[in-house]
Amino acid sequence: MLRKITFLALLCAMFSGSLSAQNYVVSVHGIVCELCSLGVAKKLRKLSFIDPSNYDKGIKVDINNQLVYLAVREDAALDKTVLFDAIEAGGYQPIEIWAIDSAGKKLEVSQ
Repeated sequence: MLRKITFLALLCAMFSGSLSAQNYVVSVHGIVCELCSLGVAKKLRKLSFIDPSNYDKGIKVDINNQLVYLAVREDAALDKTVLFDAIEAGGYQPIEIWAIDSAGKKLEVSQ
């Protein structure tokens, strides 16, 4: 029994990192109120690569700094064009995107 529990614990530890979301932040011009943030978040949550298990159904909007945080499923790739098109369709202007590493540091996205 102990061997089985140890094996399962090791298995969980091996795969726990591979199932986590990839996090990004987008600077978006024009998000200045709660209603703006709700509209952007609603559009972005519909994208197939968003991981709804993180943030608030995959999206977090920081109105004060005009930033949108998003979680991308580990088994999916971020599609920057689709992401920026969805933001523009809501009437806002995406400026820049960064990946966020495990320490919370912003990293440039080359897509």
